[in-house]
Amino acid sequence: MCRPPFFSFAAFCLSLLFALAVQAETELTERKVLPSHTEQGLAIEEVRVTVSKRSESLQDVLGSVSAVSGDTIASNNIQDFRSLADLIPGMVVQRQEPGGDEVSIRGIARSRDGPSPVAFHINDMFLAMRGEPYYDLSAIEVLRGPSGTAFGRNATAGAINVKWRKPEAEFGAGGDLRYSSLEDKQIRAFANIPLLGEGNSGLLARFAVMARKMDGSLNNLDAPPEEDPGNVDEHFLRAYFTSEPVDNLNLGLRIIRYENNPHGNDLVLTPSLATRRSGTLEELGAKPLPDDLLQVRASAAQYLGESYDHFTRIDGDLTWSFNAVPLLGDFDAVFLAGEQRRKVHTVYDLDGTEQPILDGHNYMEPDIRRSAELRFVSNNDNGFDWLLGAFWFRYLEQRDMEIFVREFISPASVVSQLPAFPETMANIRVFIDDQRTIDESRALFANLNMSLAQLFDGPNIELSLGLRQNWDDFDQNVGGNDIEATIPALAVGPVSLVSERDIEKFADFVETTGELGARWFYSDAGMLYLKFSRGYKPGLAQNVVVDNTVIQNPVDAELLDAWEAGWKTAFLQNSLQLSLAAFFYDYQNLQVSQITPGGVLTENAAEATINGLELELQWTPMEALSIRSSFAWTDATYDEYCGTDPARENTGAEAGCTAENPFDFSGAQLTAAPEYSATLLANYRFDLGELGSLTPQLKVAWRDEMDRRGLGNPIDRVKAFSNTDIRLIWQSQDARWKLEGFVENLEDHDDVFGSAFAPIVPSRKQTYSMTAQVPPRVSGLLLELQL
Repeated sequence: MCRPPFFSFAAFCLSLLFALAVQAETELTERKVLPSHTEQGLAIEEVRVTVSKRSESLQDVLGSVSAVSGDTIASNNIQDFRSLADLIPGMVVQRQEPGGDEVSIRGIARSRDGPSPVAFHINDMFLAMRGEPYYDLSAIEVLRGPSGTAFGRNATAGAINVKWRKPEAEFGAGGDLRYSSLEDKQIRAFANIPLLGEGNSGLLARFAVMARKMDGSLNNLDAPPEEDPGNVDEHFLRAYFTSEPVDNLNLGLRIIRYENNPHGNDLVLTPSLATRRSGTLEELGAKPLPDDLLQVRASAAQYLGESYDHFTRIDGDLTWSFNAVPLLGDFDAVFLAGEQRRKVHTVYDLDGTEQPILDGHNYMEPDIRRSAELRFVSNNDNGFDWLLGAFWFRYLEQRDMEIFVREFISPASVVSQLPAFPETMANIRVFIDDQRTIDESRALFANLNMSLAQLFDGPNIELSLGLRQNWDDFDQNVGGNDIEATIPALAVGPVSLVSERDIEKFADFVETTGELGARWFYSDAGMLYLKFSRGYKPGLAQNVVVDNTVIQNPVDAELLDAWEAGWKTAFLQNSLQLSLAAFFYDYQNLQVSQITPGGVLTENAAEATINGLELELQWTPMEALSIRSSFAWTDATYDEYCGTDPARENTGAEAGCTAENPFDFSGAQLTAAPEYSATLLANYRFDLGELGSLTPQLKVAWRDEMDRRGLGNPIDRVKAFSNTDIRLIWQSQDARWKLEGFVENLEDHDDVFGSAFAPIVPSRKQTYSMTAQVPPRVSGLLLELQL
């Protein structure tokens, strides 16, 4: 497929969007009205969220929710999960890649090859993946903790909902240019067009475009800079249409086309310092690597082809309002539905050398995700509110995989007739052909809210009860699975080790989840709550070999019983808002994945207890000063867990464990669960009169040490670290122009990596590689124009 160059594409899209907005008023758009100023500070505007499937004030939500506004997203260059996590207490991102995002909330993380415990949504549509970079958004809502009613499946840790900015009834357009020291070249623009004339909401449109190129943070010594690992070359074009044909009917339609074409290898891991110095990589034919962990040699893309990730998504919603219906009163009927079609080629080099020690690639086409939800939501003011809904999701994926492994083996294990030669090097090729997976989910859910004050003239307490019935089915068929080995030193091979056809895996799960809670509004500004909820993450379809016979061995669902108590309040005439939550989790049937000689094996092998405390604070002591801060304490450890660690020598079963699972990890810290974390975001606006304004802004995010794999192995410890961003923003008096200078990741970490793969060479236990490096220091400029 031929693509236009970066700036040609960007210029074309900018011209298109600004041409569509040519009818925009030449006069300044009315500036946003600031909340009223009080004697004790600037009163904070009410924030409305929809995490409960109905619109309500953030300070009234039964549970812990972080809402990040579109302005905060834009002013902090939040474009993905990693940058978002800096602002969310208890949230950690170990790794992000197409369809393989590893997001942890409150110590609950994703197991290898398993489903995410965080339910990812865009515009309320469940996608089970991150999607496109963030731009022109109204908000991102992050629910921390299980929601057994509203989200159900895959929400044991929480849920994330990204909301595009809706079209408005006034003309408008804008855009920005960004350039940084990491060769980060970015151009973005939007246009808002009332198609039937200004002030007429009968048919509105909003268009957005983004194009971005950026170098990767690793240096590939055997390739030019434009082929460094992790390079970004992405763009999208999207449209959002809304219509109000009649007063009680609202329609929405959204379309996006996204493409990312990184040059070279998409995913490259860097060998640890001990691995680089061990000599093992050289024994396998690789050139020596320097001690600098940011330098690798990766050549997989040269013989496997370049990576790409393209998708098109179309989704829409309909809201039909009914008034004074007998027995039901006022309610909304809401219907959402959408489809995303994606094709992906992922090339990975997990050893970071020019040799195929652990390389591979995946083709996924098609990757089709369809989602729909119908719900009825009451809008009564009689003290009794209800919600009824139905949910459906279907994921179809067809995948071909090829993996190359270089390992030390006994030649007799390949050809039994060979004499007992000493251990020697072998090249192993794994090819999985026509793997077709269907993942289907259905659910019915209901929620009731009752106000004791309105119904019984009692205290100002609201009771809430929710139930959700989940049905999940998995079916996977593999056309072929072939493994062959070659021993170059003995001129043996290729020898077929495994040749399987028509392998089928299936599993189904039925689970009831829900929540029960109470809210006490003890004053106009204060609320205390207590709730119990059950979270659910479906299991996996899996085959295992027992006595040379392949049998179905599905992995059971994970369950999480959660208690949470919280306090939300405001002080100083609403210029200071505070949210405090304490939680206790009983985490059952943890899905734990291990790398075995036969591949990745997942088992329900652990139980855990998680306790925590979180604090969020927002304060505007004066009109010019804004402060946002958060703190989290998380105590997440295994109660019971006997398992294996391929990166550790097995010297026999520990007490209470078995030969198959010899290591006792009880008491170990869970994956990606730092005990403490904190964030501070502050800015102060200096008024320069006719010269505009100048705003310095500071963001500091700090995380305590954590464990990469949750196995108590010293190689997995990630030391405590902080990330600091500094910005200086000038804005013209009419708010049309903005110029920003920034330094991101001021500490310039080059030795902090969030995820690990161990071992690279199974026969050498201490060999491992790492990924998800904390981004390096980046400085640059951003120029923005608003019409």
